[in-house]
Amino acid sequence: MNWRMQLRTAIEERFDDDELQTLCYDLSVNYETLSGDNLSAKVRELIELFERLNELPRLISYCKQKRKNVPWDEIEAAARAEAAAPVKAEKTAKGSVLPPVKSSRPLQLTLTPQTIAIAALGIIVVIGGIYLLTRSPRTETASLPVTDTPATQSTADTAATAVPAAAEATDEPTPVATEPATEIPPTPTNEPTPEPTREPTITPSVEATSQAEPTPELSVEEPAEAEPTVLYPDGTPLELVYDLNSFYLYNPSSTRVRVSDLSFEALDDAGRPLIYGMAGDRWTQFYSFVDGFACDSIEPFGVGGAFMRPQFCRSYNASVTPAQNGDEIFWIERPGSVEFRVLWDGEEIARCPLGANTCQLFVPAP
Repeated sequence: MNWRMQLRTAIEERFDDDELQTLCYDLSVNYETLSGDNLSAKVRELIELFERLNELPRLISYCKQKRKNVPWDEIEAAARAEAAAPVKAEKTAKGSVLPPVKSSRPLQLTLTPQTIAIAALGIIVVIGGIYLLTRSPRTETASLPVTDTPATQSTADTAATAVPAAAEATDEPTPVATEPATEIPPTPTNEPTPEPTREPTITPSVEATSQAEPTPELSVEEPAEAEPTVLYPDGTPLELVYDLNSFYLYNPSSTRVRVSDLSFEALDDAGRPLIYGMAGDRWTQFYSFVDGFACDSIEPFGVGGAFMRPQFCRSYNASVTPAQNGDEIFWIERPGSVEFRVLWDGEEIARCPLGANTCQLFVPAP
């Protein structure tokens, strides 16, 4: 029976695509690696895979468990019989087995990187052997005996000694010159020529002046502390008391002072105003004056510490609460800010230090 067709037809008819994926999962086969776009192609690829692995019985056994009404045993028996069938030998008329027929086709070698490397190595070995076999034996070149010529012997003496040796090599004798060879005085042995001794050159050094002027040291002057600008010494006094968390304007006199003419500006080291400052109009939104023995305050919103709240402030006429570290916080230390000044109607009347401190100023009397 054609067991492949029977097996393929049985699986296609009894298993849908989802069940085929479950089959592959249970038998440890990656369903995505099976080629084909439909169920029939996937089944063919699956049968060929188990046939290559010699595991068809495992596939048929699984199918037998899932689908009972299929002749799985007959399909498995046909597959086993085909796998166990021996190759039929051709017999002669007398019943003897014919020897294997030799092919008349020439032997073909499969070229692989290994065979190419072996062939190249064999060629190199053959060429090297041929080179060693054909190489002529090393002949010794006839040369004149080398004699140690002393360094004092001249070139002419060496030439005169070599002439008789060369004459012996020829068939005809070479006539000897009657004139005696002029002897050249021996060349003196090459001795190292003594280099002239160089006397060290004494460079005159510049003598230091006995009375050298000391180099003046650069002194860094510390910035001077802010001093109040007193424009109205006979006016009404006001006091500023502040720390890192709050700021207070105190009127120690019995005369009330209008605060709308006051303003504050932070300054840099060149005395130029920065963006940090506040106008007295912020207090006038609540009350236009600071009464005698009363205070106006700036208590920023969201500071970490407590406000100062001086005891000499009997009451508060007005209080503003700007944002913490906002532009209206002019009295704290910031990069580029060295002090702040107080203005009265646009005219500077005092300069005050930053941080936690106090500052006194005078405003025109009412």
